Amino acid sequence: MRTHSTSDAARLAAVFTGLLLVASVPVALAADASGLPSQVASLRPSPGAEDDSLEARANAATLELYALEAELGRAQSEAVSIAARQAVVERDRAAARAHLAIARNAVHVSESRLAELVRALYEHSGQTDPLAILLGAESLEEALTGLDSLSRAAGENNRIIDQARSSRKRLAALDSRLAAREAELARLGAAANARAETLTAVAEARQRFVAGLRHQQGLNAARIASIEAQARSAEVRTTAIAGSAAPVVAAATAVSPAVTSGRTITVSATGYTLRGRTATGIQTAPGVVAVDPSVIPLGTRMTIPGYGDAIAADTGGGVHGNTIDLWFPSRELAMAWGRRTVTITIR
Repeated sequence: MRTHSTSDAARLAAVFTGLLLVASVPVALAADASGLPSQVASLRPSPGAEDDSLEARANAATLELYALEAELGRAQSEAVSIAARQAVVERDRAAARAHLAIARNAVHVSESRLAELVRALYEHSGQTDPLAILLGAESLEEALTGLDSLSRAAGENNRIIDQARSSRKRLAALDSRLAAREAELARLGAAANARAETLTAVAEARQRFVAGLRHQQGLNAARIASIEAQARSAEVRTTAIAGSAAPVVAAATAVSPAVTSGRTITVSATGYTLRGRTATGIQTAPGVVAVDPSVIPLGTRMTIPGYGDAIAADTGGGVHGNTIDLWFPSRELAMAWGRRTVTITIR
């Protein structure tokens, strides 16, 4: 009898312990599920903090990038305009230098001719002295002609010299002005090129910043989808366990078919580019994959050869069985992917 009583007491204790364990499982699952929304909330910006959200920062950075690109275009146009003006000034200065050389040569030639005339006058003093011309003339007409020739020869040489010197002075002043203008344009051109280089560097940095924000958005969206899927899975398991212990295994199996970490699945993968909200409520982004939930549950994280890490966050009318649809930001990328048979790894 003692032995029988002891056995009955042991069985009752085991049953009671089992009931406690079964009762504690839904509580633990509920506690885990209650903590998941707080993780989602930490990833999603609150309505009052939109300015601090990744989307707001990405939009602001994109607008700044557009402004930088417009300013860069203006700076590059200004640099091209200055370079064209420099070329014109260089041509004008080259022409002025050529004319200045001609004027200098004219002055030199005129001065040489005048020197030869003066030397000839001294060497033939009888023919160049006005008094000698008057006394030696046989008639008044001959005397006037001789004096006129002497005056005209001297005056012509003086006029040529004056014109040559005036031209030389004017061309030298023009060359100085063109040199100053050329130096000013060189300074403006260097400044415009430096500004264009600076704006190019700033624009490239802003592009990298925007790309980083967009990448972070995609990671957060995938993380939110994963957490929400875990929350739904936890709710299903909690409901099933609360009814009985046996359906727990069945519910877990129904919710997460073929999601063992490290398992591989061979699927047919295509690409799509539709933008908007997915079946899980997140925005489409790089790394979002449409699946058949009966084969790959929503929220499953995976690695896809040639595509990278991804998460099952969407469904589609044409996605059935071992078929997945990968999101691409452009039609060209989706067409380049085409349809491939790949072996994905569940993470």
